[in-house]
Amino acid sequence: FYYQRCGVAKTAPYVLPGYADVVCHAQDVTCKWYNNPSLSSRWKDLSGGWHDARDYNKYVNFAYAAVFDLLMSFHLHQQAWVSDEMNIPESGNGIPDLLDEIKYETDWLLKMQENDGGVLCVVGVTNFATASPPSADNADRLYGPKTTSASYSAAAMFAFAATQFRKVDHVIAQNYAITLQTAAINAYNWAVANPGVL
Repeated sequence: FYYQRCGVAKTAPYVLPGYADVVCHAQDVTCKWYNNPSLSSRWKDLSGGWHDARDYNKYVNFAYAAVFDLLMSFHLHQQAWVSDEMNIPESGNGIPDLLDEIKYETDWLLKMQENDGGVLCVVGVTNFATASPPSADNADRLYGPKTTSASYSAAAMFAFAATQFRKVDHVIAQNYAITLQTAAINAYNWAVANPGVL
């Protein structure tokens, strides 16, 4: 999943030879509203998160399966994931690296949540435009609206992640669990109050 990270350089010693790349999708710092890209008051910093498996877009609903599978693995087999030495930039910080990698995605999900609790559904480009390596993709990046399904998906990911971070005896993990719990409640409440928003 480190290789799927958006918005950071992939450098040695964290990547195998041939996979190094400079920062990709720096334009996500000023991600544009899909309905009116020129309206600068609607631009948002939606950097971070993981690229989708097939393209460089970032989907809240499609993140659900990956995040949930990783969290479930930690939940069921925590003893197998105690390593803080999996060779990612966060290694050695006192938090299991599996949770550090999940946090890279949930940090992005938190950016996708608006103040009222609703969660934006997607960051991406039109027509699945792409380039290789990721840093060569300079197309405008757009974000989609808040949706009921994205808000429910995010609520579930936030809630499950909160319970797993709470298991780690580290002040950063404990504080992050509180942040995630609050985000989960707010996303859930927005989804309940706004059913059927596509």
